[in-house]
Amino acid sequence: MASPTRSPLPTGDMGVAIDEDSEVAALRRLLSSGPRTNRQRPPSLGTPASPAPVAAPSSNADKMSSATRLLGLLQDRNGLDEARPMLEHELKTREDSLGPSHPDTLLSLTCLAMLMQAKGELKEARPLYERALKGFSERYGEDHRDTLISANNLAVLLKAMGFLAEARPLYERVLAGDMSQLGPSHPHTLDSIYNLARLHQAEGDIAAALPLFKQELEGCSGLYGPGHQETCTSAKNLRQLYVQTGDTAGAAELTQRFQLPPDEPQ
Repeated sequence: MASPTRSPLPTGDMGVAIDEDSEVAALRRLLSSGPRTNRQRPPSLGTPASPAPVAAPSSNADKMSSATRLLGLLQDRNGLDEARPMLEHELKTREDSLGPSHPDTLLSLTCLAMLMQAKGELKEARPLYERALKGFSERYGEDHRDTLISANNLAVLLKAMGFLAEARPLYERVLAGDMSQLGPSHPHTLDSIYNLARLHQAEGDIAAALPLFKQELEGCSGLYGPGHQETCTSAKNLRQLYVQTGDTAGAAELTQRFQLPPDEPQ
């Protein structure tokens, strides 16, 4: 569900290499990498090499040719418009051949929603994410990994739209699933802790946000080490909260413990 760098948008580095025959498998791995968080860290948008032209998708849903092309297009903002008709065609083909609730159709649906989100079309992306979540929930159940990925996708979108009360139960659901299935120190779980902490902070509920930020920091420190970029980012987030609440001693302790630049509070 997440990459260690926790890119905030689906247009960032997907961290996925297409090395399987099945385009469906490639799409699954694409979706497993995000969007994971609202972390305020810009993704890398270096222009990749132009991908080779791709033929129109065939009627065989297991051999759709979009995934390889999509990876290149989503990593280049100039390719977003080019990707849209391809994804819309793929979605219609899968709906016609497999049905609206087939897992591969839901994957195509999510890809199109990701594209819309990357273009800033948040309102248009929402019903697609909602439909995907409903489909995965009905097919696999509430605790399946695909369902949790879909719930997280919708939560990230809702928070970006400012619908905090609607995003909160989704974030809580994803965190509970990650804790149960992956454990408290898994990168996906740490992302989920961070998401919920940021949500509480945006709501003004500092008492709820503070222990989550602390938990995420200790998890990052244990997983990556105290000097890792992820750990330092987490420490800066907690320091920012301390500064916000007037806890100068707590902010100073974090600055010293993690050797943070004192002149760059987050």
